[in-house]
Amino acid sequence: MSDLIPQAKQRLEGNTMTEASLAPLRILIVEDSEQMRTLLEALLEAMSITDILIAEDGEKGLALYMETAPDIVITDGAMAPMDGYELTNHIRTAPDNPNPYVPIIMLSGHLEKEHVEKARASGVTEYLAKPVSWQTLYERLVSIVSNPSFFIRTPTYLGPDRRRETDELYQGPLEKHNAPQPKTTAEILPLDAIRRPSLIRTK
Repeated sequence: MSDLIPQAKQRLEGNTMTEASLAPLRILIVEDSEQMRTLLEALLEAMSITDILIAEDGEKGLALYMETAPDIVITDGAMAPMDGYELTNHIRTAPDNPNPYVPIIMLSGHLEKEHVEKARASGVTEYLAKPVSWQTLYERLVSIVSNPSFFIRTPTYLGPDRRRETDELYQGPLEKHNAPQPKTTAEILPLDAIRRPSLIRTK
């Protein structure tokens, strides 16, 4: 992995974002695999991100999230007793959550449509295949910070607006083209409702 990181960095030299731009982020990793936790922590540290919180399952992740208010959550999909889908749903809908709009990246070895749709329905921001590379994770973090998602709220859903068909900067794999308009009135939340200052946390 140490050999791949410099190569990926070199390919991204033209990016307007720098590692210093990501360094202030506080990121919560929720992952039941010790090997994946170690890998993700190493990938983030290679991006100069050092404020990293780690939980071994969804229940611990939710508790740590509520205590620490991270800027971004990276979670596994399949965990017990609470999986990443339940965790995302709790974060999006908990009445006492000060920031239900936090970006959530879900990692999974399952790329079948039903898993992607389940993640989408729970309100994840990004859905990435395992094993994730330094370059892929870096690009998604840059996208999240530089192009925060609009959120949509309906009686049954709170999460990123999937109807942005004309947004060329949106890189999420979960965008559903030609999605029908909700039958109920939806509230589109402005960018400043997504707590953007949290993404430039000062230490």
